[in-house]
Amino acid sequence: MTFTARIPRPVLLAGRIAIIVAIAGFVGWNVVTNWAQVRETWQSLAWQSVALSLVAAIAAMGANVLAWRAALADVECDVDVPTAAQICLVGGLAKYLPGSVWSYVLQMELGRRAGLPRPRAFLASLIATGLGLVTALLVGLSGLPTLLREAASGSADQAGAVRTTLWVMLILLPVALLCAVPAVLTRLVQLFLRLVRRPGLENPLTWVGVLRVMGFSALGWALFGVHLWLLANAQAAPGVAGLLVCVGAFAIAMSVGMFVVISPSGLGVRESVLVAAMVPYLAGDAHPVGTALGIALASRLILTVADLIAAGLAGVTAARRLRGGGAPVGVSEETPVS
Repeated sequence: MTFTARIPRPVLLAGRIAIIVAIAGFVGWNVVTNWAQVRETWQSLAWQSVALSLVAAIAAMGANVLAWRAALADVECDVDVPTAAQICLVGGLAKYLPGSVWSYVLQMELGRRAGLPRPRAFLASLIATGLGLVTALLVGLSGLPTLLREAASGSADQAGAVRTTLWVMLILLPVALLCAVPAVLTRLVQLFLRLVRRPGLENPLTWVGVLRVMGFSALGWALFGVHLWLLANAQAAPGVAGLLVCVGAFAIAMSVGMFVVISPSGLGVRESVLVAAMVPYLAGDAHPVGTALGIALASRLILTVADLIAAGLAGVTAARRLRGGGAPVGVSEETPVS
């Protein structure tokens, strides 16, 4: 029994085209629907803040690529950084589709083209996402005090959304920490490989490998927080304390948004958490909630642009390697092909 059933090539091609069209449609929809609400706040943002925020977002995505590559190395496969970037960044565009599965499907397909076994590419994505979630929950602790105050004093709808988020975080954190222990994580990986009837790992996952993935993930969350802080700082000058809140709130917002599978890229959930985090720093603003919402939506728009730029750069790099006669894949000689 193979990991996936054999699918006729025309069906695969049609599926790929449909996914690309759907991704483009959802990206366009996000930009168009957000633009009217973002415009007023956007016009007040300094272009320097916007540009630096975009750079920080792209750098954060690069850190996530390194986390995925580290996870792949821990399941006994290896690719070079350009190949990992192509798989992660291009495949990651599928997050704009409703449902959490499409990014994994596209990343598995891109991994297969790069010579990776589908189960190992899928495992790397799961491990990177799982350990990234653990890291996000830990990093998110820095934003808890502000979010708790907002849950107690904010509007009924806003407070309800924040309380739900904090309960989800409280439930997830101990389970996530347990699953991040290498011995437990190794058992989960071996179980998955048995279920898909593929050879198990020859060596267990190690603390070094797990911490490497979490380290790159922490760097990514920190840079995403800087991305948000640069936008908020232009409006409210929240300072260093605000930076910590932005890092923590963004990590919480993104991690909770992963579980809202019917919403493309956690649309709506992420904004609720970010608004709650920023409102206390906009107390002197005539319309603090509106301004915070504008910043949150500006952040989403910038991240969408960053996604497209990062994926485009990864695709162009791959195309140049092929035109230059280089190897089409970056898989090391030690990579298993089972």
